[in-house]
Formats: sequence, C-alpha cells, structure tokens
Amino acid sequence: MATTILTPAENRFLQLSQPALQLTELTRVMPLLRDHPTIKDSSDFLSRSTRQLLLDQRVNWLVQGSDVWKLLARLPYAINASDRRADWHHCALCHKPVRYEYHVVLRTDGHEILVGSECVKKFMSDEMQYLMTITTEDNFHAVAQYDDLTAQYPQVPEILWDQQALPHLPQQHRRRQHWVKNGTKTTVTGYLKYRQQTLPETQLSPYLAEYTQLQAVDRQMAERQQVQQQHAVQQQAQLDEKEAAAAWQAADQAQLTAEQQLRASTSYQTYLQAVAALMVQHLPLPQFKQRLRGITMPPALGQLVNSYQLGVMATEFARAGQITATRLQIVPRYLVADLNRFSRQLAAQRQRDWDDDVFNATLGFELTADQRRQRLTQLRNCWEGRQLSDACYATLLRLRESWQQSPVIPATWPEKLRQAFQVRLAEQPATGWVPAKKNHVTPSQLRQLITPQADFATVVAKYHRLYALPAATEAVTLSALQRYYLVKADQRAGRAKATAKLVTELLKETVDD
Repeated sequence: MATTILTPAENRFLQLSQPALQLTELTRVMPLLRDHPTIKDSSDFLSRSTRQLLLDQRVNWLVQGSDVWKLLARLPYAINASDRRADWHHCALCHKPVRYEYHVVLRTDGHEILVGSECVKKFMSDEMQYLMTITTEDNFHAVAQYDDLTAQYPQVPEILWDQQALPHLPQQHRRRQHWVKNGTKTTVTGYLKYRQQTLPETQLSPYLAEYTQLQAVDRQMAERQQVQQQHAVQQQAQLDEKEAAAAWQAADQAQLTAEQQLRASTSYQTYLQAVAALMVQHLPLPQFKQRLRGITMPPALGQLVNSYQLGVMATEFARAGQITATRLQIVPRYLVADLNRFSRQLAAQRQRDWDDDVFNATLGFELTADQRRQRLTQLRNCWEGRQLSDACYATLLRLRESWQQSPVIPATWPEKLRQAFQVRLAEQPATGWVPAKKNHVTPSQLRQLITPQADFATVVAKYHRLYALPAATEAVTLSALQRYYLVKADQRAGRAKATAKLVTELLKETVDD
C-alpha cells in the first residue's frame, strides 16, 4: 500500500511558509509541490533523490514553518454569525468550512490567512496555540498584549517556547531553569488573561534576572566545551599525524632513502640552481627550452621530470612568482618544492640587487647626469626594470637634484619601489649619501675592488662601503683578500717559494705538537 509523504494540507502549509523559510532545498522542490497537491512514495513523477529529500526533511520543514506564523493582533479570531455551513469561510490549509476563524499572519511580510482551530493545533507552534486558547477563552486582546510584552522583553518567547534554549547548561542548574520557565509562564498567563495596559515588570524581573545569569553560565560552559573539543580534535589530529607518518615511513623507507640521496647530491643541487637561474630571467618559453637543453640533467632526474614539465613550471613562475605545479600530478612534490625554493630565493636576491643598484644609481653614488642615465638604462633592460613605467624612470633621473627641494619619495611610484627606497633611506647617515650595501659578493666583484695601486686597508674600506655580508661569510671574504695581498707581495719580492716552505714547516710543527 502506497504511503502518503505529503498531504494536501501539509503541501499548502509549506507553500505558504516558504517565503519566510527561504530554505534552498524546499525552494528547489516548490514547483513540484505546486503541481501535485498529494505526494506519495509511489508517485511516478518523483525522482529518487527528491523522494528521499521529502522523506528526510518533511518533519523538519513543518516544524520550522510553524514558527514563522503568528496570530493577527488586531483580529486574532472571529466567529461566523451564520448557522449555515454554506456561509462559512474555508480554511486556507485543509479547505474545510470553519465557523471559528483564526487569522494568522506571516512574520516576515505580513501575509494573512484564515485557519481553522484544528489546523492551528496541527500546524502552528506551541506559542500560537497557547495564545489561541487565552484569546478564545479569556481576553480577545491577549495577542496585542503579548506583542507589547515580547517587544519589551524579547527573551520571554525563548524562555517559554524554545526547547533548545541553554543547551550547555549543567544539570545542576536545570531546576533553576524550570523555576524561571514556570514563573515566567505563570506571570505572562496572568497578564494576558485580562485586558490591561501596564506590563508586569515587577513580577517578571526576578525570573528575567535569573535567566540572564543562566545564559552567562550556558555561555561559559559552551566556551569550555568548545575548548575541550578543539583540544580533543588537536590531540586526535596529532595522533593521526604521528600514525600516518610512521606508516608512511615504514612503507616507503627505501624510496625515501633514494630521494634523500638524490636531493643531497651535488649534481641535483647544481642542476636545480641552474634551472632556477633560467626561470628568474623570465625568458620566452622557446628561449627558455633552448637554454635548458644546454644544462646537463643528472640521470636520476631524467625519470622524474622532462622539458615540457619544466616549461610549465617556468610559465607558472613567470605568472605567479611561485611554483606549485598543480597540473603536473606525476612530478614529485619534493622536486617542485626544491625548484620553487631555489627560484624564489634567486628572484628575491635579484630583486634586492636590482633595488640596491637603482638606489645607488639614483642617490647612493656620486654620478654625473650621463653616468646616472647610463646605469639606469642598463637596469631598465633587465626583467625587473621592465616592470616600471617611463614616467617612473624620468623621476629617478631627476631624484638626486629634486631631493634638495623636496626630500620625499614620489607618490606615483609602485608601492614595492617606494618600500625599497624607504628601507634604504632609513639606513642613511644624517648628512651625505652612502651606497646601499649588498648582502652578497662574487669573486668577479671582489676583483673589481683590487687595483695594483690600492693596499689591503684601502680595499677593506671599499669593501665595507659596498657590502654587508653575514659575519661568517665576511670573515672568510676578508681573510681571502688579506691572503691575496700577502701572496702578491711575496710574488713581487721573489720570496713566494720560501714563504710557502716556511708555512708548511710551521703547520707541520703545529700538527706534531
């Protein structure tokens, strides 16, 4: 025997309630409800998913719909004066003629309908049924008085009718909650049974004050439970992570060892650094691939990545400034991460070097107008330089002269360039200009510091003026410069072999000691 999922009265109730509910799934099936007053589980117009949706949500929709209606305050009910059923109006839900008419209104838009007492009991909320009884038996104006009361004390409906109120309240406080609910209901009922203008403020105040305290306790318990749940989730997540890591390590130890050996190898590091150096140049793809063929790939990498995949990564880096290779699922993630790290580090270093060079060409060095123009033109030709507009370069050319009248960074510059200049300006002395110091140095750059006429002290001074390396690197660099001058002095004096022999003897004695 077919089972009715939705009766005509339930169907009409959901259609009338839907504007206030605005439930996505109910809205989706609304055309079906309008076309078919009665819906059974055997109805051939029902798809399997819609049938299951109605079975799962029917009760929930009806319960939610019961809360969006209220009795009409100015005319909560009326009794038809005629004894003839033909003169009676019909209920908007069951369509039966009713003599006792209850006028209900949608809370959201004020849409009014007429409902019989049986449908009020069947479809409407406990709150409406409570008001219906008092309005019918005691005080016609009870609904209007209730609206005034709840407007002044909006927590009253929650106390009386919300079964889910204070869900986190500890059990030892439930008696207090019952006391609040019973006392509030007795007070409200006494107020509604008689027509009156004055709200029962004095009678309600102890219950409302107690309810406020219970709400605070409920919030505290909710916060405590949330913290406990988060802690439990974190602990479980940590446990799961440890178990997963252990399982992964046990299952893939051999592969992991091979991966670690590959990543630690000099050939792997050298290759990725060379590829990253190409990527940060932002070359056109054909030119990138052509230059890529000139880099020797380690045999172990040949099974993991090819030129097409590297081209995809180069295109992504040029567009986004990083490499994720989401489309390349078969490329090992560690290889992607390593190449991304090398490329980002090189790009950041190139950008810093470029910022240093632009600052020095603009403000840091004493240059003629032609020298400044020549250096800025060289810097403009690289990829970083092509990101600036012609107008920006025009202000860079004139910045040293205009700084005397207006020592401010032009507001029209890109924000990154403004920040770069602000950082370097913050390091300037009170008077005069000094170059922005680079954080790394190459052998070719060191050779530019060395001249036949300069002595070691002069070269060190020039070095400190142009470079600021990490302490360990600086110690090695200065030691190398000093040794270079000692070797050159020995060569000029013709004592290089004697010096080397004596040093060998000294080192030998140190070892023997």
